[in-house]
Amino acid sequence: MKSDIAVEKLRRYKEYAESVLQSLSLVSENPPPQESWVPSSIHENIQRLVQSARSTVELAASPVKIGVMGEFSSGKTLLIGSLIGFADALPVSETPSTGNVTAIHLVQQPELQTTKVSKFTVEYLSHEGVKECLGFMLKVVEGRAKLAEVPAAPLATLKSLYPTTFVDTNGILTWCEQAWNQSQSLELRSLLREVVVFVRTYSAYGKDICGKSYEIDHFTANKGLRLSDPPMNILELKFRELPGSPKRWETFAQPSAKDLHNSFSLIRRIDITVEVAKQIWDLSGLQGTNEFVLLDFPGLGAADSGIRDTFLSLRELTEVQTILLLLNGRYPGGVTAAKIRSMLERDKGQDLRDRIIVAVGRFNQLPVTSRDIMALGEILEEPLLSQEAVLERLRILHLTLASASNLTTEKKNIVLLSQLYGLTKQAEYSSLIQVCSPEFLPDLEKPNQVDEVELREKWGRLGEMLPTSSTLHKQLSDYAEDGGINRLRSLLKDHVGQHGMKQLVEDTQRAAETVLKEQNNLKAVLEEIPAYIPVVENPAFLELREKIENLVTTYRHFQEDLEKQPMLKNRTGLTLSDVVKDELTNKIFFEWSEWTLLFDRTKNGTINFTKSESIFEEDEEEDAIPTQSDDFYNSFVKTINEMQSFAHERTAETVKDLFNKLSVEVQLERNKIKEIVQPQLEQRIEEKFGKRETRLYRYLLRAIDPTNKWQNLIIQHSGLASSVAPINAENLFPLARKDAQHQKGQIFDWSPNKQYPAPPRPFNHQIAVLRLRDEITASAGLHLIQYVSELTKQVKGSFSMALKEIVDSLQELLKSKHEPLLRYIASAEETTSASTPAWLDTMKRITVITYPE
Repeated sequence: MKSDIAVEKLRRYKEYAESVLQSLSLVSENPPPQESWVPSSIHENIQRLVQSARSTVELAASPVKIGVMGEFSSGKTLLIGSLIGFADALPVSETPSTGNVTAIHLVQQPELQTTKVSKFTVEYLSHEGVKECLGFMLKVVEGRAKLAEVPAAPLATLKSLYPTTFVDTNGILTWCEQAWNQSQSLELRSLLREVVVFVRTYSAYGKDICGKSYEIDHFTANKGLRLSDPPMNILELKFRELPGSPKRWETFAQPSAKDLHNSFSLIRRIDITVEVAKQIWDLSGLQGTNEFVLLDFPGLGAADSGIRDTFLSLRELTEVQTILLLLNGRYPGGVTAAKIRSMLERDKGQDLRDRIIVAVGRFNQLPVTSRDIMALGEILEEPLLSQEAVLERLRILHLTLASASNLTTEKKNIVLLSQLYGLTKQAEYSSLIQVCSPEFLPDLEKPNQVDEVELREKWGRLGEMLPTSSTLHKQLSDYAEDGGINRLRSLLKDHVGQHGMKQLVEDTQRAAETVLKEQNNLKAVLEEIPAYIPVVENPAFLELREKIENLVTTYRHFQEDLEKQPMLKNRTGLTLSDVVKDELTNKIFFEWSEWTLLFDRTKNGTINFTKSESIFEEDEEEDAIPTQSDDFYNSFVKTINEMQSFAHERTAETVKDLFNKLSVEVQLERNKIKEIVQPQLEQRIEEKFGKRETRLYRYLLRAIDPTNKWQNLIIQHSGLASSVAPINAENLFPLARKDAQHQKGQIFDWSPNKQYPAPPRPFNHQIAVLRLRDEITASAGLHLIQYVSELTKQVKGSFSMALKEIVDSLQELLKSKHEPLLRYIASAEETTSASTPAWLDTMKRITVITYPE
């Protein structure tokens, strides 16, 4: 999707949702009264409409989001540091260091400067979010408890503990203790420990920090946002030895590193704004402010990966457009990444491979053996290399790329990485910028170790020797150049521009469709409000206006549907061209006797003109076997004339079907309006209002009864009612004929009169007959389809003219200047109404805000 088109669509969705929110703000100033005639559900409907409209505005105004997920210890956090140009912008270690979703807002800074990282904004789960997360965790507990053969009674108790209106902390902790003492399942106990920590943390801090956000400096974040080491002997632990309730914060105004650590499980998300120089990562050309967001997800591949982590990840992934999936090059061929992809697809209900970019992290630590090194050296001595041959001999490389290929639809979306080498190369770019903290500097020397340099150079040489058109050439060359980092940056930017924006538009569209759904729900609720206002408008007048509005909508939709059909369709859904073509084929194939004569006299592929002997000679008939083109002419003319009539009949039949369909769609309006109008009203309208208003009234009658009022007019105007000049079949006949310029027509090859300059080679007459039949059928079909297309054009033109006249007249009738006429039609000359309450008017205006098609 082109960027300017995408931005325009997002703008329209945003304006639509903002219009709804603006009208809803007026409702909040004058809400519906607490009266018996006002449905109680209207307040819930308003709340849902507010939420869906806000979600649409946020999505439409949000940058594209890239979810970064990876196998455990694949260097995911270090990769993000490499991408943004500062190694330890986020906590980095060889143990699990990130257990929260971190949103990194990338913003372009114009000059070459060291990457700037803002303070960390830590956002805690709301009370509602805690209940949702805990419900998710308990559902997984239930599944693991069943596998651990926990008895049915405790399982039934667990179901009653699912949080709805409140969290029963004592009940959940008591159940966990009983399950802990009854089971020695490692999987169940690991999850029970996580639930206990989560519940005790919520019990200690929930009322003070839930729903709040705090700005944290880099040092505090590095210390406080690290996971605790899990216990190594969980099967030997007693329940009382699990972590107890954490200590109270010294002040809830600002958390310390210890406070962050103690409240870790209640954190919903961490937000950071990162300013990146254009020379490091050029973000120009992206939406709006050259900004997009990297969402760093917890390492779901870790053996003890938390269910809370999974819940938070799935929750945030609903707003992700592109996924960067990082594999661990130290362990190629692992199934963890595939499991992550399957989990995401199961949650989102769709194939995500076209939205996935795969990076093989720590490729510099690929477990190559001495045999692999030897094979690589031998390959480098060979003159001509192909990608297939290289992968066949380097099995470790083949395994690595095969695992990555299973995760994405495009091999070009696979990048081989050395995160540290990318940072080392960036440090060489300019002495004016820093790429890490002083504490991290020693790590930048690791890519310069002799063994790693030699192997990297070999990979680079191998890439240069491969054909430039091969994917592996690009992957290895990029890896040797700068660890693949610049290639990954470019790939992410391109994917955002080409696919991310498209996905963002689709996500925003779905949110806007939810707004539309809630609008319709609100409209349905408003229509249920009984007419209990003390003084009301005459219901016949209101109903007449409503039915005319419905007629306008119905006729517009009918016209739009008709215009979308390039060819008219019959009642079974077949196009008229297909119907005519099938009938033509049937006539030529099965009703022409010429083919029967030819096939009956065919033996072993040759047409035989020798008569068979018969005892009863007086019964013999002379077979007029077709031997020249003129023998088919009469049958052709007869078929063309019949098919012209057939096309007219089917087209007229389809027109009548269209009118029947339209008549059914306006049946409700027809019945209601006929109940309202009085007999002999047309003459009285002309006397009271004049000819112009009478003409509008006639159009109303036409609109409610199309079949009887103007069906025949369309048929006549389209030229379907009377006979038309026959098609000139002579000009359509595809074979040569005898005429003034030609002494004879086409003589067929099986004819005894066929003269050959030399004895012909044997050939199959039957094949020639079949080809002749197909040629005649195709030629006639082409001209008849063109004829049907012209009929369709005439019909649609007549319809379009009539529909426009009717819609324009109905809209004119609804204008305020014609209200006296409508009241007269409804026998409502006297107004018995009071004004509609302001809040009801406001809410009705919400329901008619137009969805951007």
